Amino acid sequence: MYGEQVLRVREKLKQAAAADPNCQVFGARIHQYRLYEPLSQAELMQFEQQHGVKLPDAYRVFLTEIGNGGAGPYYGIHPLGKKQVIGLERIHEPSVLRSAAREDQAAGRMTKLCLDDDIDDEAYDEAMAEWCQGLLNIGEQWCGYETMLIVTGEYRGKVVYLDLDQTRFFFTYEEHFLDWYERWLDETIAGYESAWFGRRRGGDAQALMKLYHTEREEYTRFEALEGMLKLPSIAPETADFLVNQYKRGPANIPRLALQVLAKMDFDRADPLIRRTLHSQDPAARLLGMQLIKRYMPQGERRFMDELLALLPQELNEEAFRLCSKLLYEAGVEPLPLLIPFFKHPNLEVRIQAVYLAGKSADKANYLPDFIRALEDEEVRVQYTALQALGEVTDPGLMEIYEQLLRKHKTNKDYIRSYIKVRLEEFAFASLEEVEREIPTECTHVRGMLKKIVGL
Repeated sequence: MYGEQVLRVREKLKQAAAADPNCQVFGARIHQYRLYEPLSQAELMQFEQQHGVKLPDAYRVFLTEIGNGGAGPYYGIHPLGKKQVIGLERIHEPSVLRSAAREDQAAGRMTKLCLDDDIDDEAYDEAMAEWCQGLLNIGEQWCGYETMLIVTGEYRGKVVYLDLDQTRFFFTYEEHFLDWYERWLDETIAGYESAWFGRRRGGDAQALMKLYHTEREEYTRFEALEGMLKLPSIAPETADFLVNQYKRGPANIPRLALQVLAKMDFDRADPLIRRTLHSQDPAARLLGMQLIKRYMPQGERRFMDELLALLPQELNEEAFRLCSKLLYEAGVEPLPLLIPFFKHPNLEVRIQAVYLAGKSADKANYLPDFIRALEDEEVRVQYTALQALGEVTDPGLMEIYEQLLRKHKTNKDYIRSYIKVRLEEFAFASLEEVEREIPTECTHVRGMLKKIVGL
């Protein structure tokens, strides 16, 4: 039944290794595209008899005709029954996991139990055992994320990803293990993005566009577009398709179409991103900035005029933060634009403005503005201003430092610690110099400096 697929998998494994000679694909340095020796039928049957279960056919064929683990998605495939993070005592029980479209009652109970501080250990262990029954741990992805094979129940044969820490799961799209495994080989050979293998729809651009056009369910169409994010590149006709969906697609489709286009063909996305930056919709502006941050080719300074114009009038907290960061990373001196935001009613905007202003080489010329930030009623603004004033050793700061030390009698908010750091930068050479240079009314500053100099 699987004879031709077995031959394809064997040949594609060689091609995958040749396509990735330096093992750059995620996890490849662990398995290096090598398989363990296949199991004998007797060894396989012994495992099945011991645990009272018959493994899915596609997986049995892999174990006996291809290899007992080794090369595979993420960190590879475990040898049968080895490296298990869940017990095998209930592997023969029907799996309770259901597809994403149906409620998973066991997972729901697990989530409630995990949130319960008074959880009974026995109740937790039982719920986890029920949630994991009928599953075989076939691979590891990273901390807390495991690859499982459903060996019993309604979805027997499907590969599912488990987040054991958050008790969440994801059903992969393929019908059985060998299809899932062969897809990994195909995508490795084609140079697809592999870090999140299996979580997006399979297929190349043509297959995904066909799925998009033939499916009526919006969620599936969304998945088809999202699947393009794994591709290494797209053809001009695919870019045309994405532009069309950006302009005419329903609901969340335009946002995703623009994201895919920005990742795959940033030049083609450029005028559409500019359109978002001029939008009256804060969410659209934020999307444009996010795409610039994530996908604009390194070293380029596009959109600087738009961002400079946006910053003084941007009211959305997250958009302001990202806009100011983009300008800073592009080498633009935004300090004069940031100063008015030191008094902004939104706390997070004030903090971000002070933080980025502190990175300016010209900040010493705006000392009165930073002093006003130090006098802010919010401790987080004071703290950020103290960080921002690194290497500024103006004597005019002594009085405001004295006020802060008097106000913050303990180091609960780390204000005193940062004042100490700032005072150390003044580099007084002796106790006599402290006595001579620091006003007598600054008793707390003098005391801290004497301890610093006396060390």
